[in-house]
Amino acid sequence: MRGVGVSVLGVAAAVIGGGGVLAQDAIDAPLLDPLSGGSRPEQVLLFAGFDLWRGSLASSGGLQWAPGGLNNDGVFARLLLSRSLERYRDSSTLIFRGALLGGLRIKRGEFELKLMAGPALENNDPTSRFDQLRGTRLGLQAAAETWWQPTPELMLATSLSLTTRGGGYGGRIAAGWRLFDQAWVGPEASAFRDDYSRQYRVGLHVTGVRFDALEWSAAIGYLEDGFARRGGYGRIGVLLRQ
Repeated sequence: MRGVGVSVLGVAAAVIGGGGVLAQDAIDAPLLDPLSGGSRPEQVLLFAGFDLWRGSLASSGGLQWAPGGLNNDGVFARLLLSRSLERYRDSSTLIFRGALLGGLRIKRGEFELKLMAGPALENNDPTSRFDQLRGTRLGLQAAAETWWQPTPELMLATSLSLTTRGGGYGGRIAAGWRLFDQAWVGPEASAFRDDYSRQYRVGLHVTGVRFDALEWSAAIGYLEDGFARRGGYGRIGVLLRQ
């Protein structure tokens, strides 16, 4: 079984981004078996997560629908939603982000590529009434994800996201070792910047921990941003295949 959390959590981090990290924990690394105990391929992936550090508290969620099956080549649609509270020295901002992306999944051997793009929305509600970012902005977002498993015990996942909202772009890379055939464990690094901010992270992740039908992931690490803030971060995510 391969963990899906590294891949989804990359684009979700991209939805959280801009003054925070791009909600960039994107979707769905493949499973060895495309079936889940029956004859019908799983078509829907539901996911949610929380990201916390001293400058921000964020929640994200969404779903991915693949009419041909989550583990098969073909088209898919992904809905991403996030809500975050960003705290600064003299003010704070409540931010909502959403994106509806259409994409294509291609797998060759042990390498998988997902490409997606679509409309995106962001609403900023700062405590300062003079903040120039107040209000709602529409734009476009594009993302790419890869998953490579050179051996049954090693994986490498990457994600990249671009948006026209504030000229934002960012990415994440994570490597993992299969631990006791129960989860992927390894290092991760991510970076995001736009016209107003930037952020860098390095840490450790645990991905693909199964409890019944749910699959969990978590990460801890260190971050710095463009407002001279730094410290530890923590993240937890869960997903369900249907």
